[in-house]
Amino acid sequence: MAYQTDGVAGEELGQIKIILNTLYLCIGYAIYHIAAHEGTESAEKFKSSMLSSLENGDIDMALLEEPKTFDLVISKIQALTVPVVDRGADES
Repeated sequence: MAYQTDGVAGEELGQIKIILNTLYLCIGYAIYHIAAHEGTESAEKFKSSMLSSLENGDIDMALLEEPKTFDLVISKIQALTVPVVDRGADES
């Protein structure tokens, strides 16, 4: 279960923002890692599958309850770019 933010303010809210930003950066890193080791097509499939799972509530049904939150999360994931990585250097 995800961390609940009801009644959180001040420094605790700042820490939650740091946590969420870090998790977002981790998702970006995962996409980069997949592209670097499995190829751009695999990274695109991963991102597409993740978006589909979010939109269908497969990852967290609570996301579907608040349209503003849903739109924010989906837009942030959509904004992640899949890099084109030269895998030739890794294979030698």
